[in-house]
Amino acid sequence: MYKNSLIANSVRFALISGAAAAAFTAPTVIAAEEDKVERIEVTGSRIKRTDLETASPITVFSAADIAASGVSTMEDFIQNIPAINGGAEGSSVNNGSRGFATASLRGLGSGRTLVLINGRRFASGDLNSIPTAYVERVEVLRDGASTIYGSDAIAGVINFITKKDFEGVEFQAQYDQASEGDGEKTLLSLTTGASSDRGNVVLSLQYTERKKILQGDRSFSECPIFERDGEKVCGGSGTIPYGQFFNDNYSGHVKDPETGTVRPFDQAIDGFNYATTSYMVTPQEVFSINGAGRFDLTDTVSTFIEGGFTNRKSDQLMAPEGTFWGPTMPATNPYNPVGEDIFVVRRLRETAGRAFTQDFSDYRMVAGLEGVVFDDFDWDISYNYARFVDARLDEGRVNPDRIDTLLDPALCDADADCPEVWNITEAGTLSEDMINYAFVPNSPIVRGETRQLQANISGGLFGLELQGGEVMFGAGYEKRWEEYSSTPDGAASIGQIYSVAGEATEGQYSVDELYAEMDFPILSGVAFAESLRFTAAIRYSDFDFLDDSSTNTKFGLEWAPIEGLLLRSTLATGFRAPSVSELYSPQSETNLAYNDPCENYGSGSQSATVKANCAAEGLPGNFELSSNQSSTIVGGSEDLQPEESDSLTLGVVYSHDSGFSIGLDYFDIEITNGIGTAGTDNIVSGCWESTAFSSPLCDFIEGPGRTGDAPHATSPYRTALGPVAGVVLTNANLSTFQTSGVDFDISYKTEIGAGDFGAVLNGTYLDKYNYVPFDGAEKVETAGKVAADQWETTLAVFSQWRTNLTLNYVMDDWSVTWQSRYQSEGEDYFASEDNLDNIADAVFYHDIQGTYFVLENTSLTLGIKNLFDQDAPYISNNQDMNTIPASYDTAGQYWYARVNVTF
Repeated sequence: MYKNSLIANSVRFALISGAAAAAFTAPTVIAAEEDKVERIEVTGSRIKRTDLETASPITVFSAADIAASGVSTMEDFIQNIPAINGGAEGSSVNNGSRGFATASLRGLGSGRTLVLINGRRFASGDLNSIPTAYVERVEVLRDGASTIYGSDAIAGVINFITKKDFEGVEFQAQYDQASEGDGEKTLLSLTTGASSDRGNVVLSLQYTERKKILQGDRSFSECPIFERDGEKVCGGSGTIPYGQFFNDNYSGHVKDPETGTVRPFDQAIDGFNYATTSYMVTPQEVFSINGAGRFDLTDTVSTFIEGGFTNRKSDQLMAPEGTFWGPTMPATNPYNPVGEDIFVVRRLRETAGRAFTQDFSDYRMVAGLEGVVFDDFDWDISYNYARFVDARLDEGRVNPDRIDTLLDPALCDADADCPEVWNITEAGTLSEDMINYAFVPNSPIVRGETRQLQANISGGLFGLELQGGEVMFGAGYEKRWEEYSSTPDGAASIGQIYSVAGEATEGQYSVDELYAEMDFPILSGVAFAESLRFTAAIRYSDFDFLDDSSTNTKFGLEWAPIEGLLLRSTLATGFRAPSVSELYSPQSETNLAYNDPCENYGSGSQSATVKANCAAEGLPGNFELSSNQSSTIVGGSEDLQPEESDSLTLGVVYSHDSGFSIGLDYFDIEITNGIGTAGTDNIVSGCWESTAFSSPLCDFIEGPGRTGDAPHATSPYRTALGPVAGVVLTNANLSTFQTSGVDFDISYKTEIGAGDFGAVLNGTYLDKYNYVPFDGAEKVETAGKVAADQWETTLAVFSQWRTNLTLNYVMDDWSVTWQSRYQSEGEDYFASEDNLDNIADAVFYHDIQGTYFVLENTSLTLGIKNLFDQDAPYISNNQDMNTIPASYDTAGQYWYARVNVTF
């Protein structure tokens, strides 16, 4: 149990009352013994106050809320918060994943959502590094906080408050399994703590494991679907195990594996089903150890330390490598089916697939002093050191030069290590000796480091009082250092691994910052002003790599005209310098889904301009793609400049003694000079909609030569297989974002029979999510659409409605919880009447959990997530798995059991 203290008990009462109640109760004073008042610090301000409510909209989730959700990782909990939107990285991202789990408030990108641990940064920002057992509560600040926490807080802050005043031992074990019998999850945790009159120590260990689920293990994703003549057809990639070959005389032909005759490629017959060797849910193992200690040196000075280490082993698996660059099979090759030079795209199916593994270590150490001076000023000084090392291993990667050698008898004869000439146009012909000769592992290492020196002071402004009380202030200084490096594999550095960046990159910067806050309690306890207060904050930031410094401000107003009713508003400017990874990450190739404007353009509804451009490319009217993924260049840029923002919130909060509470908060955020990418769909659509490819967007398409792919016979923009290639999506200051909407939180608590009933509804309505990809471009309006996430460079559903409804009933020895999670539909931004389905359907997920308290210190929990086994919906223009995996539950129904024991 936790150490008994007045403040701990007060906060705990607010938290166990439910997330929504803690989020928007009217101002509540925490009274101490003999009418003494104790102050607490709430996320979004460094000033300690005697109430839990501020001008900024904050939602607080307790450890009990996390347990009631049935999750085993913080990823699963955070990404289900309604204010989260867009395509954050997580377990359902396989292609291009780093193994990270991220959060994106307002859908503005994980880089604009600042993730903190006890109000301090950590280097990776990976939610996998935060164990559920160590979290006391999560505070989600839903407006800009650059003035308080510095850069990266434009969209808001997620602050994980860890257990500190903990006594005893708590053990937890949980096991989850999908109803299909796969995707097992295991959680084991142990937390222990001890206290004395002068301090406390706590230690927490946690282990989690998540097993894989393959795309082929679910009916909706077991085969890649393409549409032909108004029907869904099982197809697949045009890079196939017996090779598709091209030249001026043969455009997309194969040697039939049954008859041996040469015929045109047919996706319905020949397409390679990559779903059978691609993950739907990526596996991982995570071990973490965290600890904290506090010791009172004197009655007014304490020292504290925090430390944490996490090791994550995560994996992704994609279909086997292909000869996507189209190596030449010369006429001299004795197996050449047509007797003339051809280039062949062939799936190397004899290998197990492209396996990507991350051995990721995350470190965090904090040491500091805190105390009270002159009986009224709280101060602290701390040094925070955080570092991660991401050691990666990619297997199943190919050396293109050696593939060329295997195909050319002259080259093979000249190389003593070449085993024999290869027949690339037949399946099963890549021998073990050839694999050993032509394949090479890739083992890059990425490192990041954050060091942070902080000093803060807050308290009363030297006795200055207004009618509502004492004027409070906070001020502080922060020095932060950021470092990043990416070291490529040796073979990649000399260009011997296909489609792998070979350039080492590294960089660093530092920033000096000063901030100040003021809290003016103007009125209190008068007619139409139970409370009226004004807050103001300012922050000065000086980055060593920027020419100019930046100053940002935030103002807040809180007015409680009557008891139980609060009106609030904030107005803030924000500032975000590019991160070290945005500046210095290597430029590399990935494959992103897009909507091709030329598919079946001869009989389609495309504009006359599009049809003319498709014809100018030399494409047939019935043109179709075997893959809708474009080879794309992504990565950092040292030319980036800061982005700036303006944000406004307007809110009303009402609570009644009956147990009813409601809160509504309007938000409006505008970002200028935004760091992002133009988006593959936007680039391709805008280019093809321009007369004779005249749009500046066409300059972003450098063609297959940029990515080393086999060129198309007639189009300079496409590979031999047909997709647009060489799209440059490196980071740039080219976007303006504007998003607005309403957050709503409603709760009700009452006694029913012998137990307590509670209902909590949290939700977000997204009214507007617009961006301008670059100067002069048309505005892209994505609220309620399926569109490219400009930060994550993947398709996402920007649902207009996201809600969570939780119903809970508790008696002495048992409790039951029902949660419904809803998100509204999304229409394809590039919807076409030629598509079978332009809508990613709305979904309702239902979860149920029951807990029985066997003994005073032991509870048993059983639960089902996705009770009705809701499949991810189909949409014609999909990202992967025939759906939008970043926005839906792809694994299906899960059963879980948990035991919790405390001593």
